[in-house]
This record gives sequence, C-alpha cells and structure tokens, in this order.
Amino acid sequence: MEALLVSTFTVALAEIGDKTQLLALLLAARYRRPWPIIWGILAATLANHALSAWAGTWLAGQLPPEVLRWGVVDCI
Repeated sequence: MEALLVSTFTVALAEIGDKTQLLALLLAARYRRPWPIIWGILAATLANHALSAWAGTWLAGQLPPEVLRWGVVDCI
C-alpha cells in the first residue's frame, strides 16, 4: 500500500505543470483567441521569475555565507 501511495503522490506532483498547459489549451479553444492567452501566460511567467529572483537576492543578503552554502548543498 505504501508503494501505491508514494507513486501516486509522485505522479500527482509531476502533473502540476501539465494542469497549467491544459488550462491554457482549454482557454485558447474556448475563446478562440490564443494570443491574449499566450501574452497572459508570458506576463505571469515573467512576474513569477522576477519575484523569485528578487526574493532570492534579498534572502541571500540576509543570511550568512555558511547558511547559504548548506542551503545550496541541500538543494542539490
């Protein structure tokens, strides 16, 4: 049973990105205007990356180098 739950959770986690793609496809098919949807996805992606870059830069300035070193090692 544990193997089933772990594999189900792993697949569900991997499918999160696909739901966004399916939503974009659904909106483009429903409204038949793909360009505003593409521009909206692009704007949201750029805003997400900008916010993440800002937060990472701010956090790197707040933490001592040894904590950052261990954080990078944990991420890898």
